[in-house]
Amino acid sequence: MSTKTDFAWSGTVTSVEDYPIVIHKGYFATKDKFITALHSSGTEDDGWGYDGTDIGAGGNIIPTVLSLTWVSYAEKKFWNIEATIDQTTQNKMLELFREGFYNWDRVTEKTKHETYNHITIAVAPGGVVVLFLTGIAHRVEVARYQAKETFVDVNAFYDNPDGDTQQEFYDWWYQHSVPKYLQEKFAKSGIPYGIWDIYREKYKWRFHPFFYKEDSFVDLFITYINGEEDYFNNEELDKKLFSHVALPLNISFYFKIYNGEAKFDEEEIVAVFKKMKKNHPDKNIEIEIRPAFMYKTTSFTVKCEGEEILLEKTEVKMYKN
Repeated sequence: MSTKTDFAWSGTVTSVEDYPIVIHKGYFATKDKFITALHSSGTEDDGWGYDGTDIGAGGNIIPTVLSLTWVSYAEKKFWNIEATIDQTTQNKMLELFREGFYNWDRVTEKTKHETYNHITIAVAPGGVVVLFLTGIAHRVEVARYQAKETFVDVNAFYDNPDGDTQQEFYDWWYQHSVPKYLQEKFAKSGIPYGIWDIYREKYKWRFHPFFYKEDSFVDLFITYINGEEDYFNNEELDKKLFSHVALPLNISFYFKIYNGEAKFDEEEIVAVFKKMKKNHPDKNIEIEIRPAFMYKTTSFTVKCEGEEILLEKTEVKMYKN
């Protein structure tokens, strides 16, 4: 392993998809050195599978202090995190930077060693804060923190051209930035606090392809429901290893002639794996990938010790290479 201790990175902030937030202020630092400011670049709500806007000029040393204050329009409140990044997390980050990862270079047709280029702060309702290292086709969680609710006067947050009160400010941005489907959902059942920690639960599972004629995986890109990402080339896929990871949310998969995309339903796949874990404690679980005749679609079935549950709500798109 490399002994290098300095790696170029920049800071980003992201939020759960369709849960808009805006940064008020923030920074990364060490105990005695400022590294980079985390400033507002507008609304962030693209999801934990995205890094967010490149807002921190960054540095080349591992930060030990994280500070961030932001407004959550869905919750109509501000949150603040003042965290010390402990030694264990610092060591983990440095090890990950050094280890890096391999991606397939389609130009040279060889694997290329790369490393992470962002330290990403992912936030969710309830003051959930998760720290990721992110790079091309790879994202890994390094720590989870808990923010505290705080108060920031609307006039200190922005220029407030209409002279809104604090409540008018919250109400206007809620109506104009939170999607209507979520507003309707919140009116019925409220914000699903706690779900983002449920999404962070990991299981020991693997994808297992089943072909009706000779074929094979070429490569596979996975975005997990906890925001992590991974890429597997054909050599790694051929090993058919089980991994202790979160559940998949989106995948892009490639066969010899066809390729496809699948988006899993979070509620469905979480419920199915919870059932499998209860019925088969400590057992490895498979998700069978079975292309239909002529590759018109692909089905996904969760299997363990003879029990099978089809993931019926999975959205699949197929393409010819």
